[in-house]
Formats: sequence, C-alpha cells, structure tokens
Amino acid sequence: MSRRAVLTALLALPLLAACREKPMLGQEEPAIDPKALQTRIAALAARAAPARLGVGVQDLGTRQLWAFEGDTPFPLGGAASIPILAAVMAETEAGRLPPAEIITVRDVDLSPPPSAVADAWPARRTWSVAELETLARGGDNTALDLLTRRIEGPGGVTGWLDVKQIRNVSVDRYRRQIATDSRGLASFRADWKGESAWRAAVNRVPADQRARAARARRGDPRDTATPVGMIRLMDAFINRELVAKPDPSRLLGDDPGYLAAALPEGARIIQSAGTPPPDLGIFPTSHAVAFVELKGGRRIAFVVFLTASSADIAARQALIADVGRAVLQEF
Repeated sequence: MSRRAVLTALLALPLLAACREKPMLGQEEPAIDPKALQTRIAALAARAAPARLGVGVQDLGTRQLWAFEGDTPFPLGGAASIPILAAVMAETEAGRLPPAEIITVRDVDLSPPPSAVADAWPARRTWSVAELETLARGGDNTALDLLTRRIEGPGGVTGWLDVKQIRNVSVDRYRRQIATDSRGLASFRADWKGESAWRAAVNRVPADQRARAARARRGDPRDTATPVGMIRLMDAFINRELVAKPDPSRLLGDDPGYLAAALPEGARIIQSAGTPPPDLGIFPTSHAVAFVELKGGRRIAFVVFLTASSADIAARQALIADVGRAVLQEF
C-alpha cells in the first residue's frame, strides 16, 4: 500500500473519524501562517519566562509541520508514557505481550506516587497487562515501570524507537529512578510508597542537596524529547508505522484535559496532559500531547512542553490553553 493510501485509510480513526470522505493527501491547502503563529507563540513564551516553552504542530492532511523551539530537548515528565505505551501496543500486536498476562509486583518494583499499584501492595500483588496499561495511561508510575521492565526496560523502548526511526525521543530510566535522582534520594524503597511517606522521605533530604539534584535534572539529556521528535512519533503512530491498528485513546487516554478549553466549536480531541503539583521545590515539566479534529475535518497532531517554573498550576494550564487557542485559530 502506498504512503498516500495508508494516510487516507488511517484518517478513519475511531474517535477522530469524520462522517464524510476526507480529501487525500495533497488535496488540502496548507493552513498555518508560520510568521503569524511565530509572533503569537513568541509572546506566550515571553509570558512563560523563565520557564521554556516548546510547541510542535502538524497538519495530518497536508503534512505541514510548524514548531517553536522544535529541536530543543525537554524533560519528558508524564509524557514518558506515550513512547512506552506505543512500544507496549506493538509488543501486544506481535503476540509477545498478551493483555491477559499476569505480572507479579515485588517490593523492588514499587515506584513513587501517584500509583494505585503501589498503594494496593502488598495486599494485592498481581495485575494483568491490560490493567497496568489502563493505569499507566492515567499516570501510575509503578504500572508504567512494570510494563517498561516487561518489554526489556528503558533501553528496549529506546532501541525500538531507533529501529522505527523515531529520533529525539529518549527513554533512559525507570520512573522511580528519575523521581529519586531529581530529588537527591537513594534508590526507591517500599516503605516510601504512598503520598505521605514519599513526601517525608523527600523532606529528609537537605535543601541544598535537593536543589543540586533539581538543577542536574534540568540539564540532563536523558529522558527527554524535542517537540519535533514527539510529533514524529505521533505521525508514525497514526500512519501505522508503529502499530497496525492505531488507537489514539490507548496511546493518550480519554481525559479531555485542560487543552480542551482551547477547542473551537465542533472540534474533538484525544490528549495526554499533565501539570503535576510541585514537590518540595521540584516543579515538573507540564505537557499536552494531542490529536485534534476540527469541525471542518482537518486533523492535527499537537505537542506542548512547558518546563519547570514556580507559577501556580492554574497559570501554567492557562498558558498551555492559550497556546492551543493560538495554534487552532490558525486553522
């Protein structure tokens, strides 16, 4: 099947499909005015300072790509679930990871909150792959780490991305390693599970040690992605380059998220979005990664990264929503 035919067939996604037949690739005119969008996003980036803003947008009909700080690596944060879940889906399709397979949770497998799996341990020690996948989409760190381990670890995920020619998206450590490294802690232990125990453990680390660890994380090239790299992953997913039956809701989840506030009338969205609360001086990266279908039928892949800042959660979410409005108004 030709690439054009693949694209045309693909645009019948379960949630993003429109009722009428879509134009074939090349029959739609480019929609984005790059200079106008650059001006608008640059103003929002200035508003976000000293935090850094990265944006990637691709029109899935014309393949027009636009980016702001598109080649800048940003910490993946919660968006790490996206490449990992894509690899999990590929393994499931290949028959190497049955959804009904049972995985046993050991004390060394537990990860920091949020994690329903860790909270349930040791009373509950077994979970199916399908259950873990659902929890991982919702941000459960233990579920995500268990699935990562099952598919040969972070190196296995990044190796799979390399084979699929997805560049500038890097999964290098388990979530529990990132969480402890960035807070100056030793390896995660079972008695730190749960929100109160975790916060107490972090609070025992001297403030200057936590500050050094946080600065090191900001300059660490591991576990990062560029906006263009993440757009490439989404494009490859939608084009069946990664899986034969792409389901955006399995990749990103079904929570409307705060980017939904930017949608014009009649538009639909599937997105992964997160702005975790600050943790004793640690301000994680916010993200919004989405597939959007506008009322007129255009389909868009959309990525926003906003690095750590002391702005409150509502302000950070509002800024990302304003980025969404600026981009979507160009269509």
